[in-house]
Amino acid sequence: MQLPDDPFVLELLPEFIDDWLDKLNSDYSNYKSNKDSESMYRLAHTMKGSSYQFGFAELGDIGVEMMSQVKSDDWEGVEQNKEKFRIRLLEIQEYIPQNQ
Repeated sequence: MQLPDDPFVLELLPEFIDDWLDKLNSDYSNYKSNKDSESMYRLAHTMKGSSYQFGFAELGDIGVEMMSQVKSDDWEGVEQNKEKFRIRLLEIQEYIPQNQ
């Protein structure tokens, strides 16, 4: 596991993870249950951008894939990638205390 080197980014990392876990539990669930493609696409786009900004290319790539899946109405694929994103966040969260 490689965490970002920037001390400012490391300081914000716990909030980044908590915010995304909250969004997945609330916003994502609402958008999925309503099949709200426009809002889900924006969420995946934000997921992509914020992940890349924090130095997590793998998470950003998941957001890119989700954007494509939303456009093609592949809600099963979106769900699978949401779960991959969530699991990866939890892995990063567990790793943080070992490095502070």
